[in-house]
Amino acid sequence: MAKKLKAGDIIHGYRITKVFGPGMMAISYAAQGPTGRKVFFKQYKSPAPTVVWYKAFVDYQKELSARVLSGKAAHFAVRQVDAFEEQWGGRCYFQAYEFVENGADLQQVLDEEREAHRRTGRAPTSDPAVWSQHVTWAKVLMAGVGALHSSGIVHADLKPANAYLIKDPTIGAGYQLKLIDMDFSLLADRRAPWHGFQGYVGTDNYRSPEHLSRGGIPVPASDIFTCGLMLYELLAGQHPYWSEDPGEYARRVQAYEARPPALVGMMAEPAGNADVSSALHRCLSPDPATRPTAEELRAVLSGRNRAPAAGAPKTAPAPASPASAVPPRKPLVSEGVELQGSDGRALRIRVRTELGKALMRQFGPEAEFWDSRQCVIERGSAGQWVLAPVGPTTNETLVNGRALTTSRLLNQGDVIAVGREAKGVAKLPLTLRAAG
Repeated sequence: MAKKLKAGDIIHGYRITKVFGPGMMAISYAAQGPTGRKVFFKQYKSPAPTVVWYKAFVDYQKELSARVLSGKAAHFAVRQVDAFEEQWGGRCYFQAYEFVENGADLQQVLDEEREAHRRTGRAPTSDPAVWSQHVTWAKVLMAGVGALHSSGIVHADLKPANAYLIKDPTIGAGYQLKLIDMDFSLLADRRAPWHGFQGYVGTDNYRSPEHLSRGGIPVPASDIFTCGLMLYELLAGQHPYWSEDPGEYARRVQAYEARPPALVGMMAEPAGNADVSSALHRCLSPDPATRPTAEELRAVLSGRNRAPAAGAPKTAPAPASPASAVPPRKPLVSEGVELQGSDGRALRIRVRTELGKALMRQFGPEAEFWDSRQCVIERGSAGQWVLAPVGPTTNETLVNGRALTTSRLLNQGDVIAVGREAKGVAKLPLTLRAAG
């Protein structure tokens, strides 16, 4: 039986410098390679060489590594630098990867922000700079996942802890992304050797419907589902399905309980909050065929899904391809409407209602940015809902980030807030929905 390495041990030219600890499938270490290069080193507990699918697993790993190194994924995925079998108390399989450091994984970043919120009572995303950073990370994440998919790879265990961010001012995005923990990722066009012998790797609160279904196989759309959960956390400030009970999490996922999120900040033009909210909600569909692709999501986050085509007149909308089109917002014609906050609380309206500070306090402390008489919402004679200003206010009434200066018809998914259009500041964003 193979034994555990310890600091100072040397195997195949690699000197172990630190033991990180055992995981479900492997023990991880920091090591120094034969050339002095620092590497992330893995010693596999499963599969053991005696397992029937062990040899197929080793071959599968070679192909996975080759696809990462030869495609777009090389820019975003942690790269394997070596793999070998060796005796260490018994025969064992080892892999060495490039060591990523000088950054933090997304889980660490979000935990630090939540701790700051707990101490100060001030939501980090209320700072426009933090919100802008979250939007950047969302775009970088989707670029990385899109690169994996273009290389024929399904990560299959995405979660904030597996997205490592390295600040890099030399590139436009400002951050390098390294997707880590990919040793049980999948080749999109080849069945995994462990299929039928053990389940697919995943993490509580981040498993897709395909992970949760008996006989289900994760596919690129499964990564999109998990990206949707991560983007809800980044852009809406909450995980829509979090539960300490895995069974309750599975029930919520399969029931599609999530609602289109109210984003905690305003997307910069040409992107729009309503488009982003709709796309994020589609990510969580139990039906993988209805989820957007990584490229579609990236386009929506950047506003490229509705940007003018190159060289076209500014007034001409860009032709949308079927792959990148996002369903248009529907005019809001209904008996009633609902204003939904980021935490799921909602206000139902069926008659002419003056919106102001007193009514908004049910949504939280940012109601103090509203005037006592901010704006009026009412239903027109044709059944379509209208929002109108009531006069000078301390902060502007914003609809999808634009200041409301005159009465306007409302659409399904519009986001109403108060703030300053010129500064990109929006407080207490509420998403508008039809209600019976």
